[in-house]
Amino acid sequence: MKATIIILIALSAFNVAHAQVVLEPANQPVPLSGIIREIHGFGPPGYGEDKKTDAHVTYLVIDLPKPINIACSPERPQWASEDCEAARRLKLFFPASSGGDPEKLERTAEKLVGRRVSVTGVLHRADTVGEMTPIYIDVTAIESAGGK
Repeated sequence: MKATIIILIALSAFNVAHAQVVLEPANQPVPLSGIIREIHGFGPPGYGEDKKTDAHVTYLVIDLPKPINIACSPERPQWASEDCEAARRLKLFFPASSGGDPEKLERTAEKLVGRRVSVTGVLHRADTVGEMTPIYIDVTAIESAGGK
């Protein structure tokens, strides 16, 4: 009986490890497909620690069909130690430095909430709690992939 349980646990861990996609190389635009969602959460000062005083924030994410992962530095801040794990939900950022028109990209993403999309951008590991998800993407292109 113990051997069966150990084998089941080992197989479960094996399946979880292979369920994620590790994306390399870093700092290169990658295309991802998923569904755009609008998330309502808490912002500063405590990002949900005190729901009475923390700001209410709304942000866009892409929900992926499978978790992805990117390289993670062992010198992570203590609050982010668990954030070296894979993620299925990535916050969308629209920086001016991404090479596109950030306002146009964000308007396009807002129109595509709830729809399947293809998003291209550079992936980053979160450095601050304000980035909201363990991995986020600086969007350089976004287009409808059809369907819901």
